[in-house]
Amino acid sequence: MSYQALYRRFRPQRFDDVRGQEHIVTILKNQVRSGAYSHAYMLSGSRGTGKTSVARIFARSVNCLSPADGEACGVCEACVHSRDENAVDIVEIDAASNNSVDDIRVLIEKARFMPLKLRYKVYIIDEVHMLSNAASNALLKTLEEPPAHVIFLLATTEPQKLPPTIVSRCQRLEFRRLTVADILEVLRSVLRDAGAHIDEGGLIAIARAADGGMRDALSLADQCLAFCGDEVSEQDVYDVLGSMRQDVLFDMTDALIGGDAARALRAFDALLRDGRDMAVFAQDLTQHMRALLLAKTCGDCADLLDCTEDAMARYLAQAASCSDARLLRALDLLTKAQNDMKWLRQPRALIETTLVHICRPEEDATLLAVEDRLARLEEAAARFGNGQAPAPAPARETAPAPPIPAPAKQPAVPLAEDAPPWETTAPAPVQKQPAPEPPASPAVPAPAAAPAGERRLDPAWEALLAKLQKTNLPTHVLAANAHTALRDENMLTAAFAPLMAHCVDALSTPKNTEILRNALNSIEPGLQLRLVVRQVPATDPKTLKMMSVFGDKLNIEN
Repeated sequence: MSYQALYRRFRPQRFDDVRGQEHIVTILKNQVRSGAYSHAYMLSGSRGTGKTSVARIFARSVNCLSPADGEACGVCEACVHSRDENAVDIVEIDAASNNSVDDIRVLIEKARFMPLKLRYKVYIIDEVHMLSNAASNALLKTLEEPPAHVIFLLATTEPQKLPPTIVSRCQRLEFRRLTVADILEVLRSVLRDAGAHIDEGGLIAIARAADGGMRDALSLADQCLAFCGDEVSEQDVYDVLGSMRQDVLFDMTDALIGGDAARALRAFDALLRDGRDMAVFAQDLTQHMRALLLAKTCGDCADLLDCTEDAMARYLAQAASCSDARLLRALDLLTKAQNDMKWLRQPRALIETTLVHICRPEEDATLLAVEDRLARLEEAAARFGNGQAPAPAPARETAPAPPIPAPAKQPAVPLAEDAPPWETTAPAPVQKQPAPEPPASPAVPAPAAAPAGERRLDPAWEALLAKLQKTNLPTHVLAANAHTALRDENMLTAAFAPLMAHCVDALSTPKNTEILRNALNSIEPGLQLRLVVRQVPATDPKTLKMMSVFGDKLNIEN
């Protein structure tokens, strides 16, 4: 077979050709200069980071007759012999296929003999963690006190699987994942030597998809060249990888942040029609949300994200338009979807429902979703306070929601002994003619209503909210939606707008009733409470904020 893969043709031949492992190269070059070698080395790290290449370079360097500045000269008899694939004094062993105790016994027996042509006999054992327990035990004594003419180089991607007795007998060298910049530098050099060209955007996509592995990057570049020849465009790279351009991820995230589920679903459908893989989409979108969270938390963090300055500026701009809670919730839903996808024959429905859930935190009862909704309310309040009109909610391609029916009469659940039951008063419907006066409640006379647009809270209610905020946050979130809380002797009446009628329902459950009763008794024993639903003028700032966030899910009557 005449053709060789790029990663084989352009494997580093000198320490100076190794990228991203300067800490290891410096150690080994210093040992070559001084001639003070260890008898055993462990080279550990993820795939494609240069473990085997460095082992081969080191094996040639320790045997070179006239090394220069820690590098093998490349011209002496020893260097020429060590470059031969059939060199008898430099032995490479694949521990995955030679993992039995008999294989190790043969190795130990051969290691006793002096090298034939070189100064040192070097054993490079790849994937050493695959050795059986008996083979590992057989290797122990030889690793501790090998013959003076033997050097062991053990390479592994999973050092945690090795017995500590082997690890402690080796000088351990940890290989790092390569950065995008290191991979780009090597890709440009390799493609230039190979007479090929890939657009800069495509090179960046390959470097990111390689996930820190140089061999993966060169293999992907090889695949792209096989796909369309020596001239590869950025779009060709995305077609080969099955991934998406950054612009697509930014547009998708804009739809998710803005709560536009229809736009997100149509964009997802367009990606599938273009042949994109659903698993790759979920992975890319998760990585994008992670980048936004890091940008939101750390600011300019191009070093953490391995991205260009232009990409970092876009991350910062998009992260500024959403809250931490929204990003955390999106990441939580996406990672869960990725984990569940492998169990489904039709994962498309799972991804689509995940996108809709991200767009609609109001339909989620988790604490993270409540924090997301509160963040949206705070953003809307900030816009309203700055004199900006509330942002309209995105239109949905569904029928308008029916009006919220008047809440049913709640059963009597007193807060304390002899306390009157909860009272829920439904708002009067909108009519062109004046509506008839509703009959007065015979239980307790309602306090005077607050002026239009004004929010009045009694000090006792504010103390109750403060206590709930410390002791029971979900109940506090519901109670904080009261528009007014007025007191008449020992009766505290909290009024909620019609669009907050669900808060009255939730607070009237036995669990929340007990929480409110205990909190109120600790503030002022004997004080009683009732909850009512009353009409709030549409000019009320809180109503406008809720309308701007929840849009057509709410029906507000005046």
